[in-house]
Amino acid sequence: MRQGAEPQSTHRRFVLLAALLIAAGAAIRLWNALRFPLLTSYDGFAHFTYVWFVATTWKVPRPTAGWEFFQPPLYYAWMAAVWRAFAGLDAVLRLHAGVAVVALASLAHAGVAWDVVRRRLPDDRVVQALVLAFMLFLPVHLYAAGFLGNEGLAAVLCTLAFAVLLAELRRPSIGRSAALGVLLGLALLTKITALAVVAGAVATLALKGVVTGRDRAAVVHLAVLLAVLVGTSGWYYARNVAEFGTPFVMSRRELMLRIIEDSQPQAQRSVAEYLLFDPVVFRRPMWPRGLDVPDPPRGWSRAVRDAVWTGLYANTWFDGFGGWTVPRVTGSEGARRAGQSLLTLGVLPTAAVVIGFLASLAALRRGAWDDVRVATGLTIVPMLIIFVVGTRAVPIAAAVKATYLLPVTAAFGVAFGLGLERIRPYRRAFAAVATSLALASLISAAVFTHGLLFDAREIRGAWPLTEASMANQYGVVHYAGGDRAAARARFEVAAADGLYLGWENLALLAFEAGQPEAALHALKRAIRLQPAQSPGLPDDRALYDRITSAEYLNLVAVFEQQRGRDARVERAAMAAISRDATLPEAHFNLAVGILARRETPTNAVALRRAQRHLARAAELDAGFLEARALAAIVATVARGCAVGAPASLVMAAAAPGDRRYPVETGIGAPYAASIGRRRHIAAVPTWLGTTTCGRVAMPSGGTRAVR
Repeated sequence: MRQGAEPQSTHRRFVLLAALLIAAGAAIRLWNALRFPLLTSYDGFAHFTYVWFVATTWKVPRPTAGWEFFQPPLYYAWMAAVWRAFAGLDAVLRLHAGVAVVALASLAHAGVAWDVVRRRLPDDRVVQALVLAFMLFLPVHLYAAGFLGNEGLAAVLCTLAFAVLLAELRRPSIGRSAALGVLLGLALLTKITALAVVAGAVATLALKGVVTGRDRAAVVHLAVLLAVLVGTSGWYYARNVAEFGTPFVMSRRELMLRIIEDSQPQAQRSVAEYLLFDPVVFRRPMWPRGLDVPDPPRGWSRAVRDAVWTGLYANTWFDGFGGWTVPRVTGSEGARRAGQSLLTLGVLPTAAVVIGFLASLAALRRGAWDDVRVATGLTIVPMLIIFVVGTRAVPIAAAVKATYLLPVTAAFGVAFGLGLERIRPYRRAFAAVATSLALASLISAAVFTHGLLFDAREIRGAWPLTEASMANQYGVVHYAGGDRAAARARFEVAAADGLYLGWENLALLAFEAGQPEAALHALKRAIRLQPAQSPGLPDDRALYDRITSAEYLNLVAVFEQQRGRDARVERAAMAAISRDATLPEAHFNLAVGILARRETPTNAVALRRAQRHLARAAELDAGFLEARALAAIVATVARGCAVGAPASLVMAAAAPGDRRYPVETGIGAPYAASIGRRRHIAAVPTWLGTTTCGRVAMPSGGTRAVR
């Protein structure tokens, strides 16, 4: 054997260990992706409605129209493709299948981090194995593998981009620059926070060009990268600029999100919250703590309790929020012990990451060029800046999610390897880090294999009617998947528990089945229950109650039309407008009611009134093409001319349009999880299509000239 060569037995042992680690990591990810209840992911139902919208329309929604609709569309297009491709399967299983592919793809994080460390320390198998274990069993990676949402795919694309960036630094080429542009463009089409990796890549390539004196070549490669990036993702952000004046549009100040976020405890998020750390988290592994305290402390004590890095650490090494992936520690001693163990054992590996990160910044400061160190440092820094800006802009606990940092997870893995490289000469310190990580990996694998240690029924949020709400949401999923029987069963469970949404959706199912009396009966139950169950602060709640009342009255108009009660259609639509004059469906339905009750084209007053409401409906929502079509029909009739085709056919040809409100799915809010609350009357009076120019058909069968 040549001098310095690795013994064959050592190589085999490492390969066997690496294979076992990867197999275990893959198995847990796959299990969680297939077994974790998808809608209990962060904003799970909101993410589903985006998938449903794309699968139904194959359009990119308006960013302010729904809870998560501000997200770029690539992940949802992927999930919609899976949803449509396996249309014959159970609806929930289809979602699990799409999530599982992304979960397995997340093994790329471990592969890229290991490859970087292998190139740097080819003979140090211990460090390589530790990097693999760190990336494979970090708790946030395991529990997030089962989540429905775009963060996982964005992280995979960013990790691949980081790998190509390092390859470009080693051997620059136009092809690698173009490949990097494609990956970064796709990442930006998946999640906005990919900007951190874009900034890191551009800064690293530009800086290397300056340091090495190859600035002209660097400019060419950067031009190629940016041109390909813009060509890949620029269309989406250009659309936002054209409509909203900014590429980055959020929906947080829309009522659907405001009603939830404004009712949550608001942190101060001063400088102190970013400088302090709450050590109590090691004893009581939950963050934030003391939400149930009537009069929380102020000043430095409050800053310590709200310290942002405490929440980030708790959600990286554990489910610090509680009730999402493991039971809340206040109700489960097992969860509390698991959290204490993981947070304590995570201290030394986290310290290694910090050491590696600081060493990268120090090398950059000294001017000693190192591709890996500079790329790592310049990728992590923008992510931390984005995180700080985001948590200051949204000062609630939900903004402190460890999953938000997943776009730079490969850079954190490399930083861990760089930290181990610095610690390696100190045997005791290195052994302590290795032992802590090994124990944390074993505990993490057990705790975050869904259902292994904790009964899934114990994992629930602390909100009223949680189980009924989840039953209703899954009913919506099955309805979207075409399984009305499964949807009805879940809506009945929700209704039996007294959830108004269960009754609302049962009403809509009855309407679709041609049972308007049953529909009205169920809707009246929903109307009675709804005001006591709406969330939010008083002002937002009052606004939501008023809007919901208008939407329910509009449904009454739709149901009454199916019963043939034209007078009640008109009254219900007018009542809906009195509560919310911005509801376009109510204006449309009122116009239909007016036309149905005045079955003569010679009633000029009725025609003008119907035209006004149809014009208002189209004004409120330019994509309401049915309103435009009916307005054209009424205008034609008012002139005494034939429509040229049955009015129903003209109406059908006009639908659907690009609606401001996502009528196909609703807004994605769990508290408004409906199978189609915003409905309008589909059938119009038949006499609208019977006129001839200059003469009109009378109900009696005679004719009369139109003046």
